[in-house]
Amino acid sequence: MALSGAQPTEPPLALDGLNAVELPCLDEMTFLAGAMAGKAFADHGAEVIKVEPPATGARERHLGPYRDDVRNRETGGLHLYLNTNKLGVTLDLARPRAPDLLLKLLAGADVVFNPNPPALNDRLGIGWRTLTERFPQLIVVSVTYFGTESPYRDFRGGDLVATHMSGVGFETPFNQATDAQNHSPLKIAGRQSDYLTGYTAAAAAMCAIFARKHSGRGQHVDVSQWLSMVSMIRPSIGTLTHESPDAPAFKRVCTRTKAGAQWVYPCKDGWVSFSGGTDRFWRGAKRAMGNPEWAENELFSTILGRAANIDAIEAALMDWLSTQTRDEAFRKAQAEHTPCFPVYSPAEVAENEQYRARRFFVDLDHPAAGSVRMPGAPCVFSATPWRIRCGAPRLGEHNQRIYRERLAINDAELRALASEQVI
Repeated sequence: MALSGAQPTEPPLALDGLNAVELPCLDEMTFLAGAMAGKAFADHGAEVIKVEPPATGARERHLGPYRDDVRNRETGGLHLYLNTNKLGVTLDLARPRAPDLLLKLLAGADVVFNPNPPALNDRLGIGWRTLTERFPQLIVVSVTYFGTESPYRDFRGGDLVATHMSGVGFETPFNQATDAQNHSPLKIAGRQSDYLTGYTAAAAAMCAIFARKHSGRGQHVDVSQWLSMVSMIRPSIGTLTHESPDAPAFKRVCTRTKAGAQWVYPCKDGWVSFSGGTDRFWRGAKRAMGNPEWAENELFSTILGRAANIDAIEAALMDWLSTQTRDEAFRKAQAEHTPCFPVYSPAEVAENEQYRARRFFVDLDHPAAGSVRMPGAPCVFSATPWRIRCGAPRLGEHNQRIYRERLAINDAELRALASEQVI
């Protein structure tokens, strides 16, 4: 019970007490998985020290988007989102005096996220074997394109490569290619494979933390961007490994050719997703469409019948949708408990009434960027809720706090390190 007059306190966070270090991506190709893994930890309460090159800062600082199109490495939208709740220090890992500082940082850490290629790590003396031997309780998370022990360990990868090498690109758009030879696989928007890999790394690191509670030892966690993306086509993997090559599902996976109801349909002012697959949804779909006579045909009375005649159903459905706006179709179908939702642009998502009602987007007052609105909690915890405690750090913002106050490096030494461009 709180004492009379005491100020209410914030509830604890899920990862309170955990300490992580996020190393910078030093490869020439931008790779944001480490930053996303660090964000997942920081936003749930872990202390995450983000290490950045002193001259340039992290790669995401240079990717924007920028408010009013004015380039500023402190105010880019991607940087502001990926680095919430982190402490920021600068350190040039290629400088001779840098390894000692990094080892001091890692001595107090539970987890380190390292998004660099194996050969580069070995050259810098921060390979996973070196770190796990020196810090037996440390969980070393390697976040790479193909894994540190893979035959492809030294190959170049990236978002586009992972998307298509995994099979995700091959299946995009899903179940809508009617002319597979001329309907090329699509690249998914943005850098989704980077973010998925980051979440995979964060989840795998948590598994290692739970294992350490029993064993008392850390371990190496090897996260591959390629295999993280492969996990997105689990149904297809099951089809390819367990179905007969003559089965329709096997042929669809191998050819990309449409073999069932598609996921999205054109309507009067854009696109909607609409599904009437099950008997219950089909009854609701008929009511939403005004119980048209064609829908009562006995050919459509069963799931198998509708699947066999899906082309006819889709032609009639699109004819009806051509008279409906996205909002009209959405509200009519939802009223009948039939899955349907509009396909929105990012700007429309930001103003969506459901997201507003759920308070999904959060507002942040950042010292350099001013008022910023960004996506909020990826999951909702009742006892240990997610929250943003501070905005993304300015470049080197916490050098004094970490190096001088925590690592006890005196001011003269810090000035020397700065003059040598180590920090």
